[in-house]
Amino acid sequence: MKPRLTAYAGVQLRDFLVGRAPFLFLATAITVWALLRANGVTLATFDAAAGIGGREQARRAFADALGAYAVLGAVFAAQGLVARDRWRGFDRVLFSRPFDPRRYYVQAFVMAGVGVVGLAVLAAGVFSVAAYPVSVAGVAAYVGLAWFTLGAFAFALTTVTTYHVPVVVGALAGALLLDRLPRVLSVPDTLRVVVEAAQYLLPPTQVIVALREPFARGSLVQPHLLVWPLAFGALWLTLAVLVLSRRPFRS
Repeated sequence: MKPRLTAYAGVQLRDFLVGRAPFLFLATAITVWALLRANGVTLATFDAAAGIGGREQARRAFADALGAYAVLGAVFAAQGLVARDRWRGFDRVLFSRPFDPRRYYVQAFVMAGVGVVGLAVLAAGVFSVAAYPVSVAGVAAYVGLAWFTLGAFAFALTTVTTYHVPVVVGALAGALLLDRLPRVLSVPDTLRVVVEAAQYLLPPTQVIVALREPFARGSLVQPHLLVWPLAFGALWLTLAVLVLSRRPFRS
């Protein structure tokens, strides 16, 4: 049974590259364009003759693009993985064979992560050659961290509801807004405690976004900064596996 299930890995990777990667690129392009416009970054920034200032601005622009891609990639990696099969009735066909749904969908999630990380590595390599050098290994590690942390959250939600996309997007955006709230408004200490407690119930989007520059530069990241994202991802991946174990399929 194991070799037969593993043989589906290529198909699952192809499904990601053909079915979700184009929308991921489109969403990333729109987001990055908006970020560059908001920060006043132009194509002249990426000119090698722009000097040290231009180089730093280009690297910051790359880090912003990396952060956007990592967060969106985590969402798209898990989008519809389980819910789509249940809605279309594909699970009737898939699990008429002696396949374990847990292994099948975790493998699909892993292959989507391989696709997200692989595309990021390719883009980082092109940027390093065409513009300014960045840490390709750091990019791979960063996108992998976002996939494991935020993607696991999205993966767990796709096992329970067809409408997981707006829930995931709302949770990620809510985490960013709560993180900015005390900086923008004068928040009383009592409300600040509530806001900080609420942040631990939401995905650590703000932590992932804040780590984009160190990873892109290849700088050493303090291990304690990774504890919450890794623990959050492990928790939601475990919940996803438990739901797949308990919730019956229509086979």
